[in-house]
Amino acid sequence: MSQSNAYTVISEQNDHECTTVRAHPRNETYHVVEYADEDARERVADLPVGSVVKMELSRAGRRSNVWCAESVETAVTDGGSPQ
Repeated sequence: MSQSNAYTVISEQNDHECTTVRAHPRNETYHVVEYADEDARERVADLPVGSVVKMELSRAGRRSNVWCAESVETAVTDGGSPQ
């Protein structure tokens, strides 16, 4: 299953490379723990809390709420400025 949507960063990437995002407008929470490539991981690592980002997510393994960022495109930063 893969889904593309706009997400708000609610928890910056931690030491385990996990970032938590909330989907628009459903307010569902996703834990992004894998990345399609190094570029996707770095893009997510640079996002501050409050940033809005467009991502395509796919399930990461068999766990219930962990996801892989297949593509990442910054929409708006927390300050409202495009990156």
